[in-house]
Amino acid sequence: MFCSGCGQPVSPGQQVCLRCGRPIPVAGVAGGPAAYGVPPVVIPPAAYFYTRVHRHLQSTGILWIAYGVWTLFSWALAMSFFSGIFGSYFGHWNHGPFGEFPFGHLPWFAPLITVLVLGRTILSVVTGIALVRRAPFARVLALVTAFLTIIKPFTGTALAIYTLWVLLPTASAREWEQMVYTEPPGPVI
Repeated sequence: MFCSGCGQPVSPGQQVCLRCGRPIPVAGVAGGPAAYGVPPVVIPPAAYFYTRVHRHLQSTGILWIAYGVWTLFSWALAMSFFSGIFGSYFGHWNHGPFGEFPFGHLPWFAPLITVLVLGRTILSVVTGIALVRRAPFARVLALVTAFLTIIKPFTGTALAIYTLWVLLPTASAREWEQMVYTEPPGPVI
């Protein structure tokens, strides 16, 4: 038998899908558990709920991927702005109003910032993909990434606080372990 929501295989006595949390119908359907003499199990409405991690994991992962793309895009915009203002550093086709200031004295500054931005972009995208795929290490990686990103004004701070709200509490750690370690591994591709 398979879950009607996510397609995950479920055992005959299982009441709720372990992957998506959807209740498994057990009424007298031909071939269902009632056909084999197992009495139907009625799930009370209070037993069917999604935990905070279940509800917000997909959106958190997608937001981390979008944040990584946004970081790279904003740095590309900043570099194009700097190439207009500080034209002598980024190319000799235009001498900006400031001449070689400040990059004449700091030739390593722009490449260093570019490497740091690329590192943050890669870390954000890897975190998002790991969360979406529910990798066992994704919770710890997301928490580390959130703590590293919390000082980035506006979007980084908001995303870091959202990630910490979803994944940091002790209850979230238990929900994460239950969600990740009770699922059978997917097909190897």
